[in-house]
Amino acid sequence: MVARLVVFALAPVFLSLGIAAQDSRQVSEPRAPQACSTLEAALTAKGGVLSEADERRTDTQRIQNSIDACAPGKAVVLQAHGKRSVFLSGPLTLKSGVTLVVSANTVLAGSRDPRLFDIAPGSCGIVSTKAHGCRPLISVTNATGSGIMGEGAIDGRGGASLLGQKATWWDLAHEAKVTDQAQSVPWMIVVRGSNDFKLYRITLRNSPGYHVSVNQTDGFTAWGVKILTPRTARNTDGIDPGSSRNVTITNCFISTGDDNVAVKSGKGGPASNISVVHNHFYAGHGMSIGSGTDGGVDHMVVDDLTIDGADNGLRIKSDRSRGGLVENIVYRNVCIRNTRNPILFTPMYTTFQGNLLPVYRKISLENVHVVTPGTFTFLGLDSDHKLKVSMDNVSADDIDKSEIIAGNAEIGIGPGMGNLAPNGSGVSISRIPGGLPATPIACEARFVPFPTIRTAPEMAGTAPAEDKTLYVAADGTGDFYSIQRALDVAPATGALVLVAPGTYREVLTISKPHITLRSANKDASKTIIVNNRSAGTDGGTLHSATVNVTGDDFFAENITFQNDFNATHPQLPKGSQALALLVTGDRAVFNNVRLLGNQDTLFTGSKQCSGEGPDRSCTPGRQYFSNCYIEGNVDFIFGDGKTAFENCEIRSNSHSEGFITAQGKSYQTEDSGYVFHQCRLTADPGVTNVFLGRPWRPYATVIYLDTEMGSHILPAGWREWHPGETHSIETVFYAEEGSTGPGAGLGERDTHVHILMPSEAEKYLPHNFLRGSDGWNPTVNKLID
Repeated sequence: MVARLVVFALAPVFLSLGIAAQDSRQVSEPRAPQACSTLEAALTAKGGVLSEADERRTDTQRIQNSIDACAPGKAVVLQAHGKRSVFLSGPLTLKSGVTLVVSANTVLAGSRDPRLFDIAPGSCGIVSTKAHGCRPLISVTNATGSGIMGEGAIDGRGGASLLGQKATWWDLAHEAKVTDQAQSVPWMIVVRGSNDFKLYRITLRNSPGYHVSVNQTDGFTAWGVKILTPRTARNTDGIDPGSSRNVTITNCFISTGDDNVAVKSGKGGPASNISVVHNHFYAGHGMSIGSGTDGGVDHMVVDDLTIDGADNGLRIKSDRSRGGLVENIVYRNVCIRNTRNPILFTPMYTTFQGNLLPVYRKISLENVHVVTPGTFTFLGLDSDHKLKVSMDNVSADDIDKSEIIAGNAEIGIGPGMGNLAPNGSGVSISRIPGGLPATPIACEARFVPFPTIRTAPEMAGTAPAEDKTLYVAADGTGDFYSIQRALDVAPATGALVLVAPGTYREVLTISKPHITLRSANKDASKTIIVNNRSAGTDGGTLHSATVNVTGDDFFAENITFQNDFNATHPQLPKGSQALALLVTGDRAVFNNVRLLGNQDTLFTGSKQCSGEGPDRSCTPGRQYFSNCYIEGNVDFIFGDGKTAFENCEIRSNSHSEGFITAQGKSYQTEDSGYVFHQCRLTADPGVTNVFLGRPWRPYATVIYLDTEMGSHILPAGWREWHPGETHSIETVFYAEEGSTGPGAGLGERDTHVHILMPSEAEKYLPHNFLRGSDGWNPTVNKLID
């Protein structure tokens, strides 16, 4: 593959047309034009570091003056002078017909001063709710026939601390991700409406944001370009052609922290006639189309591509808010290694809704070889908008170690299909006559290291540390749009899953220990996990939960778990039980979590039980809820867990008769029960006739301590499971101490209720009640900063 990189050719080299390229131009290897002026570097960076004094000596004006004075068809050349090899610059603007050449052993370095890049005063170098507060390092707007070339480097210095701050540009990007905001950082090169633009041989390093963004341009060539930025640097796309036509990206080596190449379209028009040929991708998010495709993407070929170590391989991504027609796409002669998602075609990149539907058809995969295991995804939007793809000689090694996800797809298979056979709901398979031999293409020799770049100096900077956090965002800005998908790839030893605000309609199964699920937004109503399963539709009450937690040491914070089955179905005596949360794991903590449902909102259970009758022994599942909101009407907190609720609001919603608890301790020897400490019992307007609990099992144990009770609580407080039929109220342990409010029912409680003295209540305080043999005390350090 290296032999295909033509960087020193004297005679023009042409890319063949027809089946090899979709770019309608005859593209040849560019040549640098003659110089109109040559500027010599004045700054030295020992070890890539400029002195503090030199950080204020920018070359912006003299470079811009030379560009402005240069005649069309000529070049402004930046050249090292002895040990002086650095040009320090703020924003530059190219004009029509002028090429900027960065010579060998020379670096054009972006300034660390955010004020130079401000669009409005103070708008750059910040994290806020809005992005795009910075001017790019190099702007190319309506500048036909311009270009950037040379054997030197352009270094955006994304890993260097900003002047007057401790943070780097990349630190701002990470902060924005963690806090679900947006960073304003400069992009390196932004090309807009500039036909016949050329990037040639240049090395691009360490951009604070995107390296190359191309929009509404007819004729863009990137030949022999090297892009090298740490994989941990967020939002540092390599080359992104958007709403442009006649694009060629060839003989390039790209390793970065986001999409290596991403073809997009939108209101500016379609992206079409695109050739991505003879390239190597390393770290990054792969060869992508999307996420914006509402302008359409068509007539694109990806040929002779080698991907080694990217998160994704071949990817088409969009959603209902920004989708469009993607068709006539050919992937040919592709080798993929060490890539989590070798093929990922999804119209559900985010959970956003809208009428801009993503449709993928006439997608062709030919001679594709994936040499390491991964997840292969082939999804259409629905039965009316199916993915339509043909596959010929597509092979995956270690297929038994891979996962294949497919749905709503029509897949044509040639004789050389190989061993990758998608199957799933709404998937149909057809046979294509003719085709390729079923022999995996040879890939081993194509996996070569990123080439050494001796003529492109690098400025000093620090790569962001690897962040083990799994980021989920409904808008696609995270690592995952599905929470369950993040949980699936989490290590067996646990992980932090940070969920951005949004609505996630899915069912979660959390069986791994030490999982933390939280939102950075402290308003739990902004981050919602919801589904609509029920006892009647999904095989029983305990199969209806939106969130299922069986792993130990689980922590959730700032999130809503909801079951909205009754939003579309009436609440009936049978079949309407619909859990928002089922938790049986030990040492589970829920802080500032909202649980929304009607009947059976929350089930807390024991970890495991053995034996029968009086010999039955259970390992208690201990759970602690603090500062939570739990809503329902009938038995909406139930189970046989050992659970404490502290500083929680327990709200009863409308129903003819309400029960807060239905505790399920079956035998006197079981170690389970519920404690409510300093909680508030509230109700929707008009709700009355609510009991504190009824015994689901004969030895139900529930204690309310220092709890404020609204007028909706009946004076008797407690009731038999089925009066006249069951007699569990005689063996339960129901107790109260310090109840206040209109529902406290002083002197009117059922005679089976224990009114505790403060000294008797001490052992039921959450830190004592949940202690266990391991000394667990979840009341300490409830919040995670």
